[in-house]
Amino acid sequence: MITIDSPTRITLSLDIIKKLTCGPYAGYHELGIVKHQISLADTLSVELLDGTDGGDLVECDDPRVPRDGTNICVKACRLVRERFGRVGFFRIAIDKRIPVMGGMAGGSANAAAMLRALDSVWELRLTADQFRDIGRELGMDVPYFFDGGTAFDSEAAGVLKPVDTTLGLHIVLAIPDFGVSTKEAYGSIDYSRVAQNVSLTSAMMKAFSGNDFNGVIKNTHNDFELTVFERYPRLREIRDGLMKAGCAAACMSGSGSTIIGIAADKRDAEKIAGRVDCETIVTETRGGGSGLFYFPTNSIKIASTFLAHSK
Repeated sequence: MITIDSPTRITLSLDIIKKLTCGPYAGYHELGIVKHQISLADTLSVELLDGTDGGDLVECDDPRVPRDGTNICVKACRLVRERFGRVGFFRIAIDKRIPVMGGMAGGSANAAAMLRALDSVWELRLTADQFRDIGRELGMDVPYFFDGGTAFDSEAAGVLKPVDTTLGLHIVLAIPDFGVSTKEAYGSIDYSRVAQNVSLTSAMMKAFSGNDFNGVIKNTHNDFELTVFERYPRLREIRDGLMKAGCAAACMSGSGSTIIGIAADKRDAEKIAGRVDCETIVTETRGGGSGLFYFPTNSIKIASTFLAHSK
């Protein structure tokens, strides 16, 4: 049996550029996202089953996670079997900690971890490019997870560029009691209102490169908020509640429904989590506990400025 962690990410800057009308990814969207990997992770336990009959088995403590062929880990197994002529089925146990339907890319993170497990069990010796190419067939968010860290990702447009930074963040995840489906979020896009903050995304990348905490805070945004907040005003309330509780910045992650807040330090993050009227998780930049990341303190002073900017 192989046990592998599946750390996820948050989106700190998200532009919806356009819907692609031609090429292999017609119907998908070109995005402009700054992704930042955090320590919150699911754990996958993967075991090769005896015999060659039957199918892959999925076990998970969250009933919202599919257990049939629609599960992205099962899709990964099927794709690799067909691509490389391998035989055998797996029991896949998922210890789910990443919010489901929360804009946190938990499924994509699981898919990347599953591909790594398959590479190990079947001794495929996949290259980095092969991992990314196979991952893209499973989902546009999957290739990012093979390098992780902080990166700019256009997803369907094919640009994935790492951002060199040692800036660490303390994060509060506010999790409402409902999810937002990806299909619903994309289906409600108002194209006349999006892609107006591309300059903020460029500034966000520059801020991370310079380990500039305040620069990251000032440029946090998410185009999906424009329409998702109209359908779900509770999410706006949660975002504004995080700001009032003391976050330096807050925005929705991905297409929702998780709202992320950035705190000045771990102690503040824990205090803020106790002031928000929904489920919360306190987390941080992945690798932050190793001492390799710089976590600035006392940078909370610009919070009120950001709240005015984000309304």
